[in-house]
Amino acid sequence: MRKILLPVLFLLVLTACHLPRQTVTPSPLPNDILQTSVAATLSAFDVSQTPLPTPTLAQQFTPTPFPTMTPAFTNTPLMTNTPEAGFGSISGAIVYPFGGSPRFTVVAYEQNPPYHYWYWVTAPGDSYYSMSGYVSTGRYQVVAYSSDGPRGGCTTIVEVKKNETAICDITDWAGSYRDKPAGVP
Repeated sequence: MRKILLPVLFLLVLTACHLPRQTVTPSPLPNDILQTSVAATLSAFDVSQTPLPTPTLAQQFTPTPFPTMTPAFTNTPLMTNTPEAGFGSISGAIVYPFGGSPRFTVVAYEQNPPYHYWYWVTAPGDSYYSMSGYVSTGRYQVVAYSSDGPRGGCTTIVEVKKNETAICDITDWAGSYRDKPAGVP
C-alpha cells in the first residue's frame, strides 16, 4: 500500500507545480478620474493660494499684580536620629559553650554620647538575662562577662525604644570585646 501511495502523491505534487496560471491585470482608471485625483492632491499641498490669517488679540491684556504675601513662621520640630527620651528594656538568652553556666555580668554599652552603660548580674546556672525598664533609649552593644573568664556578646547592635523590649541573645564567644568597666561586679 505504501509503495502505491508514495508515487501517487509524488505525481500530484508535480502536476500542481505545472498547472497553468491565470494572470489578472488591473483595469486602468479612466483618464478623467486620474487627472481629478492628481489635481485635488496637488491643490491640498499648495499653500500659496490662500494666505494664513494674522493672529490678533480680541482684547487688551492687563496683568494683575500678585497680592502681597506676608511670611508666617511656625515652630516645626527638626528631625533627628535621637530616639524618643525614656526607658526601655533589653533581654535575651545566654548561650554559653564552655560547660555549665557560671554567674554572668551582662553590660549594655551605649553607642552614642553620653556613652552610658547598664549592667545586670545573673545567678549561677541562669541562661537568661533581663534589664527591665531601666535602660535609657539608644543603641547598645551587649557583652556578657562570665565569672570564670570568657566574654561574649550579641552579634548585632540593638536599639532600645521607649517602653519596648529589645531582644539580644549572647551567642558570640569568639569576638574580642572590651574589658569590663571598673566598679562593675
